[in-house]
Order: sequence, then C-alpha cells, then structure tokens
Amino acid sequence: MTETEQGWVKVFAPASIANLGPGFDALGVALEGLGDTIQARRTETPGVRIVEMTGEKESIPADPAQNCAGRAAESVLKQLKGKAAREAGLEMKLHKGLPQGSGLGSSAASAVGGAVAAHLLFGSALGSNTLIEAALEGEVLASGGRHADNLAASLLGGFTIVRSHEPIDVIRLELPSAMRFVVVLPGMEIRTSYARSVLPEMIPLKDAAGNWANTAALVAAVARGNVADFGRAVVDRIVEPVRAKLIPGFADVKKAALETGAHGCSISGAGPALFAVATAETAERVALAMQAAFQRHGLPSRHFVCPPDNRGARRLD
Repeated sequence: MTETEQGWVKVFAPASIANLGPGFDALGVALEGLGDTIQARRTETPGVRIVEMTGEKESIPADPAQNCAGRAAESVLKQLKGKAAREAGLEMKLHKGLPQGSGLGSSAASAVGGAVAAHLLFGSALGSNTLIEAALEGEVLASGGRHADNLAASLLGGFTIVRSHEPIDVIRLELPSAMRFVVVLPGMEIRTSYARSVLPEMIPLKDAAGNWANTAALVAAVARGNVADFGRAVVDRIVEPVRAKLIPGFADVKKAALETGAHGCSISGAGPALFAVATAETAERVALAMQAAFQRHGLPSRHFVCPPDNRGARRLD
C-alpha cells in the first residue's frame, strides 16, 4: 500500500525572492524548482507531530510549536469548527529543500507547506488570505515579525504585492516565462532577525522617492512582460546599501553579474543570497561570473537558475 493510500497528502511550496530591490516587505516572486515538501496525514491524537525531517534540516527544531511548518499547521487546525477543532490531529514529514538563513524564503516555504497540507487534510474552507494569516504564525518564528512578502509568493506563485498586512491584501500577477532568476548562495548565513535589526529607522525623502519610482517600474515591467525593464528597476537606495555590508564581496559580485549580461542584481530577501535578472541565454554565464567573484573574496557558493513559478504551493500526490 502506498503512502497516498494510507492517507498522506504531499504538498510542495516553492522558494521565493522578496523585496526585489526596492519593494521592501511588499514584493515577492516564486521560484521554479526550489522549495520544501511536506507530507501529512490525520492522526487520532489531537495536535501536530513532526515525525521526520530530511534535507537541509540543520538547526531546525522538531518541536511543532517551534517549527515553522508545525506552527502554521496548528494555526489551521485551530480554525476548524466545533468538535473537529478539538480533536483534529496530524503527523508531518518535512523535507527541507532550502537552508535556513539563505534569503530564499526557507521559513516561508515551510510555513506555507504546513498550512496548505493541514488545509487539504481537513477540507477547511480557508481562503488564500486566511492561509497566509495561518502561515504568518509560522513565519514569525524565523523573522520575529509578521512579514508576508515571501509567504504570498510561495502560496500564490508568480509576482505578488502585499498591499496591506492588516488586513492581508495581496495582488498577484503572472511572470513572463522567458525570465530567469539567477540565484547565487554563498557559504554563510544571515539571520532574518539580525538583517532587520541593522536597517535605518529614518531615510532621506529622495531615497524613498527613488524606491517608490522603481517599485512602480517593476510592476509595469511585469504587466508588460518585459524582462529587461524588470531588471533595470531592481534598484534599492535604502535596504541594499546597509545589508550589502553583511555580505563579503557584494559590490564585486553585483558588478560581475551586470558585466556578463544580467539586467539587474540585488540581495534576495535578507541575504546572503544574491539574485540577478537574466534570460535563458545569459543566465548560466551570469551565475558562473557571480560565483567566481564570491570565490575571490574567500566564499564558496552554489547557484541556481530558476524560471518563475506561476503555480505556487500545490498538492503533488
């Protein structure tokens, strides 16, 4: 008898890039091929148990109350009605396709996967905004705050704009299939909570205006399906200059990307991963140049060339 026949559901939640340069805490894109896989099934014992973790699981707690996927699943179960809410239980297997502290929405992918798996298992009537709210309960464990930019992209796929957190209000657009996101992950970690702690509390009006203009240009580029214009709008005058200091060789890596054909380059989320916007023809060349630049600064790295994921979190079985 297969696991599916024994009542397991299998969910994939894609990795994501948040901020996209100027869109701090608002913009996100989902990445094809990278992400977390969650398997879950009902149990007679109430509550959530994590029975197995594989993949990039280092330093990730198995206690569901301290695990992003477990906490998000618990949040879904609490929203069931009546007796079902009191008696609902599930056990979960988590395969981490993403390392923590990478800047690729690792905690968000886990939280989304846990929320969606619980939602499917119990046939809940939750809409996408409520699922994001449930996933936020898991994401807060990693980031220390309620930030839905990675969550929205992982859940819905495509290009997402978190217009409001209270209440959750998300706008989603399709990304052009010709676009490629070159992601280079150096061999280091930056905790999201620390990366947020270094941000300025006050910013010059001219820098804010520049970011507003480039954020609008990003949305226009998506609407028009123009990869080059999208890359040119990846310009951040506020967050990138501060967080760049946390990543050895940042300026050289960005320069290498742009000189080998990337249309734009910035920090993925809180870092340390960098992303570049390219086409299928130039992507591999851009990736190797970025890796070589990191190596010159003593950092080994790995790279991924990802089309956009316009599907978002989905059942696999």
